[in-house]
Amino acid sequence: MARCEIIIVGYRCEDDIVQCLHAIYALEGGDVSVRICENGGSQAYASLISALTEVFGSSDTIPSSSKSLDEGRRFAGAVPICAYLAAGNLGYAGGVNAILDVLEGDPDWEAVWVLNPDTQPRPGALKALRERAQDGAYGAVGSRIILKRSNTVQMYAGRWRRWMARGYNIGLGASADATIDPADVEANMQYISGASMYVTRSFINTVGRMDERYFLYAEEVDWFFRKGHFKLGYAHDAIVDHAHGATLGSSHDRRSRSSLSVYLDERSKLLLTRRFFPRQFPVVAVSTFLLAAQYLKAGAYKNYRVALAGWWAGLRGETGFPPSFAPKPYEMVTSHLQQK
Repeated sequence: MARCEIIIVGYRCEDDIVQCLHAIYALEGGDVSVRICENGGSQAYASLISALTEVFGSSDTIPSSSKSLDEGRRFAGAVPICAYLAAGNLGYAGGVNAILDVLEGDPDWEAVWVLNPDTQPRPGALKALRERAQDGAYGAVGSRIILKRSNTVQMYAGRWRRWMARGYNIGLGASADATIDPADVEANMQYISGASMYVTRSFINTVGRMDERYFLYAEEVDWFFRKGHFKLGYAHDAIVDHAHGATLGSSHDRRSRSSLSVYLDERSKLLLTRRFFPRQFPVVAVSTFLLAAQYLKAGAYKNYRVALAGWWAGLRGETGFPPSFAPKPYEMVTSHLQQK
C-alpha cells in the first residue's frame, strides 16, 4: 500500500503537536509518515525539536527541496517524523504547499492528510479515510470533527452561505456518536474542514496547490471550490478530536480571539466572495459589515474595530500577511535578543 503523508502546520504550539503525534502513532490503516512545518520562527523551531527529541529520541539533519523551508530534522521510528523550519510565517496554505514542494519528487505517496496541530485522530480514522477514498473514487475525504471541550460534533463537512460569506457546519452540535447516513452529508457538502483533510495525489496534481493569498481562513473552501470533476467524500468512522483554535487564538469567545485571527477571518470572506461570487460581492460587502456588529453585541469592542479593519482590507483586495501586523523594528530586535 502506498504511503499517506500527514502534514501539520504549526505556530509555536509544540505541546499540541506532540499530543497529535501520540495519536498518530496509534493509527491503524497502513504506512504513514509525518511532515511538520513550523511557522513560528527559529526559537519556536528549537522548542519543537527539543520537545520531539524528548519523546522520540535523536534526529538527523535533512535537506529541504523547498525554497520556503530553511532546514529539517528527521526522527526515525515506527512513524518517521520530519520537522522543518519555515523561512518565514508562510500561513496555513503556504505551510502545506511548502511540504508539497518537498514531496513532489517522491513517487511513493498516494495522499496527504492535513491535520491541525490541536487535533487528535482516533485509531481507526486513517483506515476509514482510505477506505472511503478508494470505495467512492473521491478526490478528497473529510472526517467527523469532534470538539473536545463539549464532546459534540463541530462538523462533518461544510456548506458556504454565499450571501453572508460564512460557512455552515453540517452536523454542528450533534451528539458525538450520532448515527447518520454519509451519503446525505456528501449530497450537501461543498468543502471539507481544514482541521482534517485527506486529499489524494491525483486531486493535487490536477487541481493544483492551495491558494496562499488568504494566509489564513477560507483556503480550504477555495481549494474545494476548484475541485473540477472530483467528488468529495465523508468518512463517518474517521473521528478526529479537535481543541479548536489553539494555533492562532481563534477562540469561540469573540472577546478572546486574537486580533490577527479576527482580521484575517473577515478579510478572507471577502476575498473568497470576490473570486467565486463576483456578482454577489456588493451585497456581501454590506452583509459582512453589518454582521461584524456581533462583536459589539458580545462586548468585544477591540475586536469589533479589528473586524472592520479586516473587512476594509478585504474590500481593498489585500492579500498575504497583513502589513499592519508586521513586527515593528524594535520588536524584531527584542525578539532577536530573546533568542540569544
